[in-house]
Amino acid sequence: MKKIANLEISAHWRYVLFAFLSGIVLPIVLKLCHTPSVMIVLWLLIVFNSLASYTFGNLIKSNGLHFMFLFLFPVLYLIGAIIILPHYANYFAIVYFCIEILSYNLSNS
Repeated sequence: MKKIANLEISAHWRYVLFAFLSGIVLPIVLKLCHTPSVMIVLWLLIVFNSLASYTFGNLIKSNGLHFMFLFLFPVLYLIGAIIILPHYANYFAIVYFCIEILSYNLSNS
């Protein structure tokens, strides 16, 4: 029983850490490296974060985490977007939340 509890705790921390890194730290690092805005929008906002949202939704369902974890990545992304990205990037948080809900509901676990 302790192994199951430890696995559940480690799944929580892995998700929280990766959501924090991709939601807050990655936009700040890209902006500090003077990455062109077009590349930030294309690769970070559209490709990477959409795939991360899909993966997060599947992982939350397959690891049996609470439904409220679906809000973690979009909220952390929104914090990072408000700090460093242009104002239109805030709307991507809604898109990421919708992708997470879809992948959560469509996963087989």
